[in-house]
Amino acid sequence: MDNSYVLAGDVGGTNLRIAAVSESGSVLRQVTGATPKTGTSADVIDLIARLAQSCIDADDTGLRPLSFGLALAALINFREGTVLSSPNLPQLNDLALSEVLSERLQVNVVLENDATAAAVGEYWLGSSKHSENSVFVTLGTGVGGGLILDGRVYRGIDGTAGEIGHICVEPDGHACGCGSRGCVEQYASATAVVRIVREILANGGVSSLAGKTTFSSKDVYDAAASGDIVSREVFKTMGRYLGIALSDLVDVLNPELIVIGGGAAGAWDLFIDHVRSEIDARAFRHPAARVKLARASLGESAGFLGAARAALDSLKEPVRGSAM
Repeated sequence: MDNSYVLAGDVGGTNLRIAAVSESGSVLRQVTGATPKTGTSADVIDLIARLAQSCIDADDTGLRPLSFGLALAALINFREGTVLSSPNLPQLNDLALSEVLSERLQVNVVLENDATAAAVGEYWLGSSKHSENSVFVTLGTGVGGGLILDGRVYRGIDGTAGEIGHICVEPDGHACGCGSRGCVEQYASATAVVRIVREILANGGVSSLAGKTTFSSKDVYDAAASGDIVSREVFKTMGRYLGIALSDLVDVLNPELIVIGGGAAGAWDLFIDHVRSEIDARAFRHPAARVKLARASLGESAGFLGAARAALDSLKEPVRGSAM
């Protein structure tokens, strides 16, 4: 149908966005809402359903969506449509969310990890559009990832593959929220950048950020861009650890392209040379020379566009958890 569309959603800890997306990837309309803080799954489900229904009702053609793809910052069992673990919304843990929403909205619902969804979005319409083998890394509050291998999303047996942020780069390093220690997320995320600066200042480091009670990773970037030595060293550290993790992936997966996105990727000019140096120094020579590094191009739209693509793909390959 010329006017056919899918629904796509991006569920964050702060905001929730639902959009109607055409089969070519055009956003036809979208609505947003503040993610409920009540701690109950029913309130989150109700908001998702209400926003989705408002997108459906706004279509003056009367057409129903073909499917609904929903991206969440969580470990997802993609095949069963179940949320295994959500750090931002623990009330959704172990919930068969696809089934619940499918029954409520009378449309097939497919769940996707948010970083995997962003990888799919970049592969469909963004920086990795012409690369059949790519790794996507998102640098934000944490570090996430998604894998495109031989032109297909690689999710693993349970759908949890791509957790790049939890590659260990320091065996006895900083404790991670995942329960391990020394994960690259603890050294290359926006949160890590702020923590590392604070640790340096607590040990007598001299920086323009000294004396500030609060500052963000953007403040650290601005200080680095103005020549602050401590801040520049922190981004060098960030790039080094990220490069260590990515060199492992270069050896294991032999990707053509690594796409880096997320808010902390805004400091690209301060860390990317250090990433490249570590890959060149650590990975096998031929795959290291082949792999390209690129910035993500879709910004915050990557996640829900990837969710839309997952919804479209589910029409060809039905997912068990999304069955009506």
